[in-house]
Amino acid sequence: MIVMKFGGAVLREPDGFRRMVRIVQAQPGRGTLIVVSAFATATRDLEFASRLAQKGLGAEARERLDQVVADHQTLVRALLPSASAREGMEALLAVARDELHAVLDGVSTTRQLTPKTLDRILAYGEFFALHIARHVLQEAGLDVVGVDAQSVIVTTSDHGMASPLPEKTLIRVQHELLPALSKHQAVLVQGFVGRSEEGATTTMGKESSNLTATLLGSLLNAHEVVIFTDVEGVRSADPHLTENTLLRPHLTYEQARVAAHHGLKLLYPTMIDPAANAGLRIRIASAENPTGGTTVIDGADGACMPIVIINHDDADAEITTVFIACSDWLPAVSAVVQSLHRNTPCDIHTSHADQTAVLRVPAHVASEVARVLHQELSLRNPTL
Repeated sequence: MIVMKFGGAVLREPDGFRRMVRIVQAQPGRGTLIVVSAFATATRDLEFASRLAQKGLGAEARERLDQVVADHQTLVRALLPSASAREGMEALLAVARDELHAVLDGVSTTRQLTPKTLDRILAYGEFFALHIARHVLQEAGLDVVGVDAQSVIVTTSDHGMASPLPEKTLIRVQHELLPALSKHQAVLVQGFVGRSEEGATTTMGKESSNLTATLLGSLLNAHEVVIFTDVEGVRSADPHLTENTLLRPHLTYEQARVAAHHGLKLLYPTMIDPAANAGLRIRIASAENPTGGTTVIDGADGACMPIVIINHDDADAEITTVFIACSDWLPAVSAVVQSLHRNTPCDIHTSHADQTAVLRVPAHVASEVARVLHQELSLRNPTL
């Protein structure tokens, strides 16, 4: 049993779907669970439309929503060669658009957007992802069935940040997922969403599709959870911003928690506990190169080399280096600070206890500062 999760970084364009198909095709036998999350910026755009409606800007909210639906229609037309599948998916999108128009019109009239209503709106991003991915996999000849995560994952009623209830979810897993997994090559579910005990749609917080994957993997006693993204494992810095990054091939569960807490994009704090409690291995891999470098997260002991992480807010950014001794970090950061413009404010904080060091700078220079810091660390100690 293996769980695979494909997120928006992979499923943002047709080639990403084709990579997903090839990866699933290469998986032997039955019993693969696939978790998908909303495509590209769908969740963010749905929230933006909701906030426009809350301000009474109904026409603008509808326009933003229509663009979200149009983006999915474009994917459908590019991905589904079968006219019947394409027409069926476009009909589903049209129905969903009308449903969302009605919800947004209500929000615009009352100017009230409750967390419960927002969850209902945001869940459509994953709903679209579930059905489009199912059609794509089936069109490729794969024996795949879709199961709505809301019929499986039971949560608290804390809308926007609901917590899964593992014992109650296990009952649904045994009744809904296990029979499907025994009959089909793969079963597809959407991440991020669940349903409260009262029957309302809930969402489980930012990037909680990874939580969906580790939660269900732990309840299914899976061999491992593979998080497919657009980079080859956890790197020494964000490879989208920094050159010559190095793979970090292994993290303990606790190291993964630390990196997630400090904002490492591939990891999120809530995804770690289900895996750690079950002794479930997590692997971070690239959908573009599935046989390339990967990072394994498990309970085995081992040190991790430093990782440079950027976190932005509106004005400032924190560039945090985790798993580093201050004696290794201070010479590098001193060179970085000296290279800054004399009027650029910065703040330095180090912690010997958890081996973290933070440089806070204005947001507009953060990417360049992180790049230079990574370069300085690498030059001073190539093994870092």
